[in-house]
Amino acid sequence: MVLTVVLALWLGAGVAVVAPSPTAALGASASADPHVPGWAPDLGYRVTYAAPAPGRVLRAFDPPGSAFGAGHRGVDLELAPGAPVRSAGSGRVTFAGPVAGMRWVSVAHVDGHLTTYGPLADLAVRAGDRVERGQRLAVLAVGGHGYGGQDTGLHWGARDPTGAYVDPLGLLRADLRRPSLVGGGRWVGTAHGVTPYDPWEGGRVGGLFAAASPRADRPGFAVPPNPNHLILLGGLGSSSDSEVLDPGHLGYPPDSVTAFSYAGRADPPGASGDPHRDQLPYGPEHTWEGPQRAAALLAEQLRAQAAREPGRAVDLIGHSMGGVAILWYLADHHDPYDPSLPPIGHVVTVGSPLRGSDLAVAGEVLGDDVLFGGLADDLQRSWSARSPRLPLDAPAIGQLATGSRETALLTEAWEAALQAGAAGPLATGTRVLTIAGSRDLVVTPHRAQQPGSDIARHGTSGRFEQDGEVVVAHRVLPGGHSSVLGTEAVHEVTWRFLAGEEVVDSPGRAGTVLGGELGDTVAVTSRLLHLWGLWRGPSRWSPPGPVTAPPQVGRW
Repeated sequence: MVLTVVLALWLGAGVAVVAPSPTAALGASASADPHVPGWAPDLGYRVTYAAPAPGRVLRAFDPPGSAFGAGHRGVDLELAPGAPVRSAGSGRVTFAGPVAGMRWVSVAHVDGHLTTYGPLADLAVRAGDRVERGQRLAVLAVGGHGYGGQDTGLHWGARDPTGAYVDPLGLLRADLRRPSLVGGGRWVGTAHGVTPYDPWEGGRVGGLFAAASPRADRPGFAVPPNPNHLILLGGLGSSSDSEVLDPGHLGYPPDSVTAFSYAGRADPPGASGDPHRDQLPYGPEHTWEGPQRAAALLAEQLRAQAAREPGRAVDLIGHSMGGVAILWYLADHHDPYDPSLPPIGHVVTVGSPLRGSDLAVAGEVLGDDVLFGGLADDLQRSWSARSPRLPLDAPAIGQLATGSRETALLTEAWEAALQAGAAGPLATGTRVLTIAGSRDLVVTPHRAQQPGSDIARHGTSGRFEQDGEVVVAHRVLPGGHSSVLGTEAVHEVTWRFLAGEEVVDSPGRAGTVLGGELGDTVAVTSRLLHLWGLWRGPSRWSPPGPVTAPPQVGRW
């Protein structure tokens, strides 16, 4: 009687079955084939699961804080009494019988998981039977389950190979890419499994055009693509309130993400769950000093990250000028063998003028010349009355312009870094993905490719290979300079790249060729205006605070 009461209390807390773990029940010496009696789990085997009942989730998984604490060690699925209950995956029945007056079935799967089902009636299997995914086990019993029968529907539980209870909904997709709606790795929605972003289809008409993509309004990935820390860098004119990509849509918990500041690091840092904990608040005026100084500030932040989490690799994502700052950091600051710096796993640049910006050339000319400088200032004043106006003679404009000294130096330094191989900044396996917006008029697609000569790239692919491995890849995704950041395509492609998966090919030849022609026209026209004899106007820009000297160029 006491044992029955104890078992009933366990069921009330959500324990659906009392049975030994698969390894203990089957024996370590048994066969690894689930079709052979006496098989043992093979942890390298992959099992495809399906929901045991079609109904929505009535009660979600809620693991207890301790072994005997309150919680819900499974999920309750909506199902009418008498409806069939099916096995979630192929395996072997290890238990089929009564527990505390209710009947339950337990199935061990070859990947080491154990799933449980109840309360049941009219059992169609018995212990030792082999079952296939979708095979009927029994029907749902009447009367509910849990303490006092207060819970309704089918209780479905799961244990992992260690015997720990896990959310069985996580078995429905082996890649665990369910929406990140609640955090903590749990899903409390009403659907069994929800596909996040549909894989972006890539190019159309043989890659001539980039396929469209909806905005990233749906939930994203439930888990991060890798265990690395993520640092996000905004672009020219950004501020502390600017967002590059939504890290939550990429599955990152807040304590695994920090934002970069063009004003420098905060000391001491804030709370660990605040992405801005490592940065001082900054405004657009702090970005006007250009990418070289930003690279030096990024080096300081990375040293702080390495001190906080020694050995943990870091991924870098930069938009616009932020991507240029990342390349300056890699070419001029990063030493993969320096223990005070973290390993760099992946780099993603989005709309970054790695080969310079033709629009910056026009801005530089307009800002420097008396005839157009006043007009440009008036236009900026009318467009941005509530925020600091970007002076067209700010250092960043000149540094980012196509053909500038700084763009040439970055090209030289980056080529040297790539050719350095095992002695260079990418020696530990760093991979780079450059992304361009198909409708980006600020940084046209061909300017967003990695800097370098034709030796380092192949046609319009922007690809660089080393020992047969693609080190740098280029993709053209749908969107403009900023709007591309809000698409499902950029989140989905970025997630897969960070996960080490193949990224859909999207050469975007039309965007690259037309963007190149448009950019060249803007640049040539701007320079012709300058050579036409327009006089330079006085400088109107002044730095927001102390400016450190730019670092030495091209250490590799």
